[in-house]
Amino acid sequence: MSAGIRSANLRILRAGGATFPPECLEYLYRLIHRACFAGEGYRDLPAAELCSLFRMQVGADFGIFADDVLHRWGLRNHGDLGSAVFLLAENGCLVLREGETREDYEAQGPIRIG
Repeated sequence: MSAGIRSANLRILRAGGATFPPECLEYLYRLIHRACFAGEGYRDLPAAELCSLFRMQVGADFGIFADDVLHRWGLRNHGDLGSAVFLLAENGCLVLREGETREDYEAQGPIRIG
């Protein structure tokens, strides 16, 4: 676990905001980091694109256990995913796109793998 995400997880736990387990936040952080890095710098990642990428990657990484992992992580829908993204941003791990809202994630509906 990188120092930045480790520190953020500790801050979240100490503040009593541990809505999502550390492994969930680290997975999401690393996924966003990989998706945003464009060789020469970082690019914006719209909510709809992140949601689609997240669904595909979770399905590929966890296969038939993907639904169980999402349940254990507390991610029932894309609104929950947005809450995790905003939690990471509030703790200095991410910078949100200008004008990005939780509603952008909620509009993507439930997380369906496969």
